Amino acid sequence: MRYRRLDLNLLIALDALLSECSVTRAAERLCLGQSATSSALGRLREHFNDPLLVQVGRSLQPTTLGLSLLPKVREALALTREITDAPVLFEPATCDRRFTLVASDYVAAVLLPAVSRALAQVAPQVRLTLRDLPLPRDGDVVSEALDYRRSDCVVVPQRRLNTSYPHQPLLSDELCCLVSAEQPDYAHGLSLAAYCDAEHVVREFADGRHLALDAAHLEELGIQRRVAVALESFALMPDFIVGTKRVATLFRRQAELFAQRYPLRVVAAPLAFPTAMQVVQWHPYQDRDPALAWFRGVLLEQAEIVGAFSLTPGPSPARGRGEQSR
Repeated sequence: MRYRRLDLNLLIALDALLSECSVTRAAERLCLGQSATSSALGRLREHFNDPLLVQVGRSLQPTTLGLSLLPKVREALALTREITDAPVLFEPATCDRRFTLVASDYVAAVLLPAVSRALAQVAPQVRLTLRDLPLPRDGDVVSEALDYRRSDCVVVPQRRLNTSYPHQPLLSDELCCLVSAEQPDYAHGLSLAAYCDAEHVVREFADGRHLALDAAHLEELGIQRRVAVALESFALMPDFIVGTKRVATLFRRQAELFAQRYPLRVVAAPLAFPTAMQVVQWHPYQDRDPALAWFRGVLLEQAEIVGAFSLTPGPSPARGRGEQSR
């Protein structure tokens, strides 16, 4: 069907091409051959009198017109889905959607296994795709995940919230320290002096512009750590702590999971770090999608269940830094 000389089927191809910035990946997403997808791009370029995607180095990047068209095309396609699906009541048991969620490996570890089990029970045909937080091209991880990637929701720390997108609090946690259980120097806890003297295993973001919550807070206090190992994943930390005098600072829920699987001990942080809140965000045009609204509800429900299990209490630094938190 054509509208003002444009084949409306090309809007689906335009969405895929601008989202993926790759003819090959767009072809896979559209289940078309690469030549057919290239042909669709050519017809779109002819209609809009604009290249839409241009070669920058080894990758394709959207033009200014392409960037402006993407949210409008997505909104048009979402409205089309609403119209075509209007007579259909959403039933989780028969839903065969794939939901793509972008989140840190911390969220993936402490929350998403429970979400996956819940989906398996009530919506066995639903598929869940998890992606790590992307490297943002403009410094904003939320718009990168929602506007440029094929993701339905993104979970970010509250300090990286983008107020242009709907959001809801998801899960709070506190920072603590993780040490080797075989290390006698930390058998009774961790003092601030010992914390500063120790070698540290830290989480470091690849873009180099964003600091983890612990690093940002320590920088504000003027405290410098001796970094022995910098990793891009919390999940790798245990292997670099076991059998050493190193210290890692991470969220308590994940630290306690590690302590169950490795010879590690969770101890209270020797200074007061701010509490961290994770928030879930989604695109405004998806507000009325019943399947995605249900999926977000599952996320919130499981986060509430996880949050209901109280964190293992640890002594505050003011009461005594030498006490063990487990």
